[in-house]
Amino acid sequence: MKILITHELFPPDVAGGGEIAVYEIVKRLMERDIEIKVLTTGDPRIKEYDGIPTIRLPINRYLMNLAFYSIYKHSKGCDLIHTNNYNACFPSYVAAKLLKKPIVCHIHEVYNEKWLKMRGVIGGNISRVVEKLQVNHDFNKFIFFSKHMRKSAIDIGVPIEKSEIIKPGVDFKKFKMEKKEPFVLFVGNLIRRKGLEYLIEVAKELQDVDFLLVGRGKERERLEVMAPKNVKFLGYVSDKELIDLYSRALIFCLPSVGEGFGLVLLEAMASGCVIVSTIPLDYEGIRVEIDDVLGLKNVIRSLLDEPKKTERMGRKNRKRAKQYDWEEFTSRLIEIYEEVIE
Repeated sequence: MKILITHELFPPDVAGGGEIAVYEIVKRLMERDIEIKVLTTGDPRIKEYDGIPTIRLPINRYLMNLAFYSIYKHSKGCDLIHTNNYNACFPSYVAAKLLKKPIVCHIHEVYNEKWLKMRGVIGGNISRVVEKLQVNHDFNKFIFFSKHMRKSAIDIGVPIEKSEIIKPGVDFKKFKMEKKEPFVLFVGNLIRRKGLEYLIEVAKELQDVDFLLVGRGKERERLEVMAPKNVKFLGYVSDKELIDLYSRALIFCLPSVGEGFGLVLLEAMASGCVIVSTIPLDYEGIRVEIDDVLGLKNVIRSLLDEPKKTERMGRKNRKRAKQYDWEEFTSRLIEIYEEVIE
C-alpha cells in the first residue's frame, strides 16, 4: 500500500500538536510496512526526517491551499491520499478527484464560532468561511480524535456517516509520576488560542501558587507584561526536563479557547496530573467554561486545598492514560485505508 500524506508542516518544522500527531501516525504506518511519502512545506533540501521521506514545497504554509499541481503530481503513484486540515486538505481533495483516487481527511480542529474569540468579528468570520471551504467536501472518510471535535465538524456540514473517531495514543512508558508538588503546569504554544491570559488573571488572584508555563510563541512578550511574579515562563525545555515537570506537577491546566484534542493532556495524565481544562475529554479533573476566570480560580484553589484527594485523582488519570494506544489507532487506520481503497 502506497500512501501520500499531506500536511502544511512536518517536523522539524512544528507549530503545534498537529505536526507531532502526524509524525507519530506516519512513523507507525511505516513500521507496518506501509509505503509513505509526506508532502509538506519547508526547505526542499530536507528530503527525510527520522527516516520518513519528505517532499517540501518552498512556500508559506498558508499557500499550500494553492498547491494543487504539486499534490496532483506526487499522488499519481499512490493508492490513497491522507490529508490533514487546514491548508493541505482542499488542494489534496481536488487532486484526488482529478485522479479518481480515494482520500481520507484527518480533521484535527474545527473552531467555527470560536474563531470570533480568537480573531475578532471580521477576521473570525473570514476564518469561519475559509474553514468550511477547506473541509466541507466529499472526502471518502473523515477521521477525528474526539467526539467533541466530530460534533464541531458536523455543525459545519461534515456528514456523520462518513466520520469516525479513533483515539490517539501516548507513549505511556516515557512518563512517570513522582511526589507531587503544589504548582500548576501549562505546556503548549504561547498563542492567543490557548487562553493563557485567563490563566494569568487567575495567577494574580492566587499569588501563593506557582504557575509554570512551558513553550514558545508570539504572545510571550505580551503575556510576560501582564503576568505577576508567580508566573514562570520556562520557554523551550528538553524532553528530560519536561518529563520531570509533568511528574511533579499536581495540576495541569489547558484553558484553551479552541482545541482539537490536546495531546499534552494525555502526557499530563500519564504523569499523574489532575486536569483542569476547557476541553471536554475523559479525564479525572474539572472542566471549566471558556474565559470563566472566576470558575478557573475556584477550581484550582479547591484542588490545591485538598492535595491527597487531588493526588488520588491524578493516579486514576495515570491508569486511564493506558487506554490511549498508538498501535490500536494505527490498526484501525489501516483498516479504513483498505475499506476506502476497495
